[in-house]
Amino acid sequence: MSTALIKDLCWVAVQHNAKEKELSVENFQNVRLVSCDGKPVQCSSGNQLSVDLALDEVDSAGAIFLSAFWGSPSTALKDSQQLLEWLCRAHAQGIPIAGTSNGPFFMAEAGLLDGKVATVYPPMADVFQRHYPTVNLLPERAITDAGNLYCANGIASGCDLIVSIIEMLFGPSIARQISRDFLIGFNRSYTLANVTFDGQKYHHDGKVLTVQQWLERNYDQNVSLEVVAADVGMSPRNFSRRFKQATGDSPSLYLQRVRIEASKDLLRNTALSIAEVSYKVGYADESYFSRVFKRICGDLPHVFRGGLK
Repeated sequence: MSTALIKDLCWVAVQHNAKEKELSVENFQNVRLVSCDGKPVQCSSGNQLSVDLALDEVDSAGAIFLSAFWGSPSTALKDSQQLLEWLCRAHAQGIPIAGTSNGPFFMAEAGLLDGKVATVYPPMADVFQRHYPTVNLLPERAITDAGNLYCANGIASGCDLIVSIIEMLFGPSIARQISRDFLIGFNRSYTLANVTFDGQKYHHDGKVLTVQQWLERNYDQNVSLEVVAADVGMSPRNFSRRFKQATGDSPSLYLQRVRIEASKDLLRNTALSIAEVSYKVGYADESYFSRVFKRICGDLPHVFRGGLK
């Protein structure tokens, strides 16, 4: 995925955000291209890519995007120690880092993906796995989230990942505008429903993880959280406490978010009515579904769908 496309998506998000807040663009973070030494980068095509800053001039960031490179990983990673150390510091500060196509090689080389899920451009999966055997590589996954470490395995999934991070930074309204402006006509061979929750699985409570996985498979059923708690041998009170401690969400909110993410995929990719979408994700009451959807996404389901056209 090209550096220019990443910058364009983020730059338009900044413009929309400034307009929505009725403030000048200067009041918001700018989109900056960065190289190790601040000098222009010579592209494989022969073009020269101008940059804005050197690594040591970056004092803060809302998110970091690592674009794809051309050629062998060993060549791209040569003399990259300064970048790798910078990525480690950024991750320690809680800054989201996203690698698209083969960009995750830099994250893995820095050791950030050890023991965590990742994906990469499929033709490079074997090379990646040989170099980084401690990474849980899932090349069949379009997008992975390892707790503020995001990977996408291609152009379409890279765009979806960037829009997801734009939603984190600017909110759902801006993200929908970017999807409408850039992503109409993208044919996806994947859904986004459960990608959102990968990052909440990096804890050590096996029973909670079992419940998370069960909820993500059975969200369309009539779920009783009391029964779920009993199934894993906990009282409802203890279950709720442990679940929130492990994931940051209460069990009921987690289930709602899983259902709403699934409904967003249906609203994007099908012509089902709102009532049909509601039923398919586990809500018998369409009006209740609409209220939950608005609370989580900021808009009613029909407005969300309309914003994609």
